[in-house]
Amino acid sequence: MARGTEISLTQLRAFLYIMECQSYTKAAEKLGMTQPAVSHSIQSLERVVGGALIVKKANSIGVTALGELVLNSAKNILDEVGVLNRQIARYEGVAEKAIKIGAIPSAIHGNLNVAIELFTQQYPDSISLVLEGVEEEVKEWVESGIVDVGVTTDVSQLNPAYWRQHFFWKPLYKDEVLAILPKHHSLAIEESLTVEKLSEYPLVMSSGGCEALIYQIFSSSLEEIDTFQVDFWVRDTSTLLQMVSGDVGISLVPESAIKSHTTYDVLSKHLSPRIERNVIAFWPRKSPLCEISEKFIDQVRALNTPVLD
Repeated sequence: MARGTEISLTQLRAFLYIMECQSYTKAAEKLGMTQPAVSHSIQSLERVVGGALIVKKANSIGVTALGELVLNSAKNILDEVGVLNRQIARYEGVAEKAIKIGAIPSAIHGNLNVAIELFTQQYPDSISLVLEGVEEEVKEWVESGIVDVGVTTDVSQLNPAYWRQHFFWKPLYKDEVLAILPKHHSLAIEESLTVEKLSEYPLVMSSGGCEALIYQIFSSSLEEIDTFQVDFWVRDTSTLLQMVSGDVGISLVPESAIKSHTTYDVLSKHLSPRIERNVIAFWPRKSPLCEISEKFIDQVRALNTPVLD
C-alpha cells in the first residue's frame, strides 16, 4: 500500500457494486454517482492497494487474485459500517436539539463558516458536529444518519430518480465557477474564457467536492466529451493552487473555494458564458427537519445573495 494513503468506504462500495451489478453504469446509478466518478474511485483504490482489481471479460466483469482479496474484505467492512451507522442513527445525544452538519470543503471554508459562527452565537450549543467531506461522503453521512443536514453542490439532476427517492433538498446560494490560471499563462490577457479553449490545456481537478459539477460543465460544452481529460487530481485547494501557480495546469474552481486563498500567484477569470453552481442543503426523506435545522438553513440563505428561487 502506498505510504500516506488510505482506502475509503466510497472506493470499497464502488468496487462491491460494480461486481454485484456487473456494470460501471448500473453501479453508478445505485450509488447515486456519475460513471466517471465510479471509475475514478476504482482507479484510486487500485493505486492504493498497488495492483489491478478488475478484469473485463467478453460478457462479464471479473476480479484478479488481489481483487478477490479486497472484495471479500470490502463486504465484511461495509457490513460492519452499516451496523455502526444504524447504531449511531439511533443514538440519542445529550443535546437532543443540537444538529450535525456535513459539508463539502468549498462550502465550509467559504460561505458556511460565517453562517455557523453567527448561528451558534444566537443559538449556543445548537450545532454539535460539523464534518468536512467530498460530495459522496456527505451524501453517505446524510443517508446513514451520521449527520442531520448535508451541504453540497446540487448534483440532483445527475440522478434525479435517486435523489427524489432518498432526499429532500433546498437551495442555499449560487456560486460562480472561475477559471484559475498561472499569472503568466498565454490566456491571461483574455477577459473571459470558454470551456472549449480551456480544454486545450492540462486540467488540475479538485476532488474536494466539485468533480461532478466540473465534469457536467465540460460534457455540456464540448462537442466530443472524449476530448475531456483530467490530468491531475488533488483534494486540497491549497495544493491545487500551488500546482496552477507552478504552471502544471489550469483549473475550474467555485469562487467561494478560493476566498481564503489569496496569496497564490494565480489569476481568476470568468467563464464565457458565465457558469454558476448551485449549493443546496439536503436531508433524508425518512428524517424530517427539526426546528433548529430549519432555522439554520434559513440563516444560510439569508446571509447569501442571490439565493436560488
